[in-house]
Amino acid sequence: MPKKSIGIYIHIPFCKAKCYYCDFVSYSNKKELYEEYVQAVIQEIRDRDLSKYSIDTIYIGGGTPSILGNKSISKILKEIMPYTKKETEITIEINPGTADKEKLKEYKKAGINRLSIGLQTTKNELLKEIGRIHSYEEFLEVYKTARKIGFSNINIDLMLGLPNQSLEMLRDTLEEIIKINPEHISIYSLILEENTRLFEKINKGELKLPEEELERKMYWKVKKMLEEKGYMHYEISNFAKEKYKSRHNSDCWEQKEYIRNWRSSTFIFRK
Repeated sequence: MPKKSIGIYIHIPFCKAKCYYCDFVSYSNKKELYEEYVQAVIQEIRDRDLSKYSIDTIYIGGGTPSILGNKSISKILKEIMPYTKKETEITIEINPGTADKEKLKEYKKAGINRLSIGLQTTKNELLKEIGRIHSYEEFLEVYKTARKIGFSNINIDLMLGLPNQSLEMLRDTLEEIIKINPEHISIYSLILEENTRLFEKINKGELKLPEEELERKMYWKVKKMLEEKGYMHYEISNFAKEKYKSRHNSDCWEQKEYIRNWRSSTFIFRK
């Protein structure tokens, strides 16, 4: 009897600092919980019978997975790797402000074959306004290092509809990213969520979002520019070169079944 195909999502709910737009389950200043949380994830994996599944994808997201120490991600993956296949897609989200050469080398050694780097924009003034902890230059350094280490499947996360972002700024960002030739680009429209720092800043009039008509123009500009450069628009926010569509993204879009660390994700609330 063939094994059931499944994806696995591992949530790492820690950040160095929470981005101003973020309402995901993530926490800053919780370093004392990192190792205990990793052990909770490992125990949850051990408590499941993964042998009955065919694991197609593993996605490590957050939060900021790259905030953990060099060996933490390896420890988690070590529990899952015996049940993977040669072609299993294994992705980790990284923040340029918390990734370095040693971490990237450890990820490669652990079996990770796809990186998703959170950039959002190449404009440093906009990065600062949305609370990102890195500069564009730091992103470029991490990207180049990842290439040297041997990562050949890299996604770059971008955003449109940011406060004070113009169509020209977005075009410049796309041109810069196209130049460095990533295999995949995800670009998301900013959603203003209540109980975030950005929500407060907008309400106080400290920042202003682009008008709806401008945001629509931004979306169509993204679509036109990326498709002209050979990126297939295969999902509302995702563009990929041929053979580099994210299987994790596609499975989520098609509502396929996956396992995630629900139990260990509630760990933080008990602390």
